[in-house]
Amino acid sequence: MQLSEALETYTRKRPKEILLVRIHIDDSDEEVLVFRGASSYLTRATPTDPGQPVIPDSAKLLGVDRQQAPYDPVTPTLLDTNLQMASLTKLLAEVGIEL
Repeated sequence: MQLSEALETYTRKRPKEILLVRIHIDDSDEEVLVFRGASSYLTRATPTDPGQPVIPDSAKLLGVDRQQAPYDPVTPTLLDTNLQMASLTKLLAEVGIEL
């Protein structure tokens, strides 16, 4: 399963959580918000084709913050910060998702 699909599936299974994903792609750092099965860039235009993954396979994961919904960019309720791939893999496995 691709990272983008895995994160979207996770947020469908845990709808009271938001994932703020930081990636490096195309020589720039970007942020993607994943909530209730949908992904959207915060720092660039989101692809209009829903079949195109927002986080491409070529992206380098910089970290993931878990937040309590609803999204509040000013005073977020953080559940976990700067998750790296090993921690993220364990988190996904808790809800039956394998990368």
